[in-house]
Amino acid sequence: MSDDNRRQRMAKLLEALGMTRVQRSVFIGRGGQTKAKEAIRAAQRIIDRATDSVVAVVVPDDYVRRMLVAGQVMGDPGRAARQVTVV
Repeated sequence: MSDDNRRQRMAKLLEALGMTRVQRSVFIGRGGQTKAKEAIRAAQRIIDRATDSVVAVVVPDDYVRRMLVAGQVMGDPGRAARQVTVV
């Protein structure tokens, strides 16, 4: 997204929908197809389609439980992540 004000508005809106910012214009959240559509509809109200792009990745809960995580589990800061050692 090229405009910082639009990027900030977009971030606040997607975070209010339970999404977590991964990069400047990339967000990830738990949910299904309905959540994905809701996020994209929200993005379309803010972005300039000629210059901006927003990526909203919605991950089903069963995928989140199988993710390898270092730190806090996405969308659930009170739950401890599985500890994984990769050699």
